[in-house]
Amino acid sequence: MVSYKTEKHHKNEWKNRKSARYKYTSAIRILEVIPIKLARQSRKFDLYTNLVHSGFDFLENDVLVISSKYVSVSQGCLISLNRVKVSQKANAISKRFQIQKELAEIILRESDCILMGMPGYLLTTKDGILAPNAGIDRSNVPPRQVVLYPVNPFLLAKNLRLKFRINLGVNLAVVFSDSRLMPTRIGTTGLAIAAAGFEPVEDQRGKRDLFGNVLRVTMKAIADDFATIGVMIMGESDESIPVVIIRGAQMKRTERDLTWRDMTIEPSQDIYMRNIAYEFSR
Repeated sequence: MVSYKTEKHHKNEWKNRKSARYKYTSAIRILEVIPIKLARQSRKFDLYTNLVHSGFDFLENDVLVISSKYVSVSQGCLISLNRVKVSQKANAISKRFQIQKELAEIILRESDCILMGMPGYLLTTKDGILAPNAGIDRSNVPPRQVVLYPVNPFLLAKNLRLKFRINLGVNLAVVFSDSRLMPTRIGTTGLAIAAAGFEPVEDQRGKRDLFGNVLRVTMKAIADDFATIGVMIMGESDESIPVVIIRGAQMKRTERDLTWRDMTIEPSQDIYMRNIAYEFSR
């Protein structure tokens, strides 16, 4: 049985802080989910410095989940629509799909592939992720600006983790999270844009279920699971919680360099993409 509760701050550990702790308990372990409230940012800043100056006491094996938008802003990945030069192709896409022409231009630049579209949105792929409008976002940024996905997010996650280890002697796992819509479902869930310090996918093929059946295709998206926990606590509006700590989680640690290919599947093997391709081929 899993329980959920909010714990009052310990006076010494949480002095002058306005965050709360969320505890998920079971007979096996206790999983703590701890939000870190930080000031709004609208220009480039040092991500590591901001995290350390938060005053939070990071511990060994914590999972550090950071909003990908917060990461992007730290890199200066904001674009003013007023400074975008629009191409003929973007103009054509803008008219066909009723998308602002400057936004259409940025989608063309940022996406790896445009699959299809509908009024207001283009369905694209970006680093193996199926994302509307190449993941470009207009929420929680200044007017007439958009925020892109982080640049080299896996390298950034690796280097951020390294700074914590060298400077603080703490071995963390890092996840950059984004919110995502799921087919046929209402509302957002979480998606890992990048990860470092643990295996992002747990292969369960060959194991047996409760009735002895052999699992043949099952894999656990550990990084996406962490991202979903983070996104649930971060919220989508004015919560100003870009960072969430997950404490007590079980994972397989690794020092190897990860890439987006460690967390994605080939379109030819993806059940959604295969069905779309099949319908178009008929």
